[in-house]
Amino acid sequence: MRIVADENIPFIKDYFDQCGELILKPGRQLVRHDVESADMLILRSVTPVNKELLQDTAVKFVGCVSTGVDHIDAEWLSQAGISWHAAEGCNAIGVAEYVVTVIAALEKMEILSEKKRRAAVVGVGRIGSQVAEKLKILGFEVLLCDPLRAQVDKDFVSTPFAELKDLDFISLHTPLTKTGQYPTYHMVDRTFIQRQNKNCVVLNAGRGSVVDFSDLKEYGETLYWCLDVWENEPMIDFEVLALADIATPHIAGYTVESKYRAIDMVYQAACKQMKLPDRLSMTPPKEVIDFSGKAVDWRDVVLSVYDPRETTAVMKKVIVEDGSGKAFDQLRNHFQSRREFGFVDLRCAELDSKDWDRICQLGFSK
Repeated sequence: MRIVADENIPFIKDYFDQCGELILKPGRQLVRHDVESADMLILRSVTPVNKELLQDTAVKFVGCVSTGVDHIDAEWLSQAGISWHAAEGCNAIGVAEYVVTVIAALEKMEILSEKKRRAAVVGVGRIGSQVAEKLKILGFEVLLCDPLRAQVDKDFVSTPFAELKDLDFISLHTPLTKTGQYPTYHMVDRTFIQRQNKNCVVLNAGRGSVVDFSDLKEYGETLYWCLDVWENEPMIDFEVLALADIATPHIAGYTVESKYRAIDMVYQAACKQMKLPDRLSMTPPKEVIDFSGKAVDWRDVVLSVYDPRETTAVMKKVIVEDGSGKAFDQLRNHFQSRREFGFVDLRCAELDSKDWDRICQLGFSK
């Protein structure tokens, strides 16, 4: 069996090296010639999976270690008889916890206060649902906006997008769509921006082009922007990068656990389709973080796991100095994955009872 895979997929050799001939390639540069004799492809979201890549190839199965599927032409794959599986939901915990780290950083930066705050989560699937729960734990009043979910879930109450206004925090978790009843392409535009409170925080960990970057630059200076996804990745807009208060290279869902989870989900699907040998799932050991003897609060604990301010400083320096998309991809591909809260062994003797309750609700354990 011949398997072609993106060289930047973590643990790809651990799972697939014994299944046949494993050939590793740069995901952004994959073309039809690279895959025409492959039986199986294992890819990330940086590779469009469509007719141009796969027509008249030997490929029978495509596995994508990503939660988003807007890079996959599912209709054409079905017509071509090619099975596929994406690791949908693998990074939901990671993205929700990323949002928590951003909020902790913004409070430390005195951008967000702890007073009564109104938030909206736009796109309330696997990821958005977890984000909403985390926001409630942190004391936000939360509005939910997902009209497509409301069509299939009679118990789900969706606030119309046009009625989202006077907000203090907005978290975007939609796929990118340009057609249909509720297209998301450039949905965050001048009109939306001007409906929000001055100093509103907009966090985008969904798809870059959900935000109209031209309108952001022209009308968005009164808002705070926290961007993990960008238009035209990896050739991102330097002006938008300069405006962003938190800037990260599409790594919101990157945790050690989510990467194990993603490759394992794809491998299990490949086992069923391609009759691969069974193997045990891999589980990383917990990481110890010791605050004993130090006076800290919940934000210090969260930021000890991951501090997006550090990534922001590196990204703003390295990408501008490099001047090309290579720096963005290098930062993304070599990001030092953080741990999920539930896989941290926390020793924190000086944390008060209120903060202990909060971090336990967020997923930590004593």
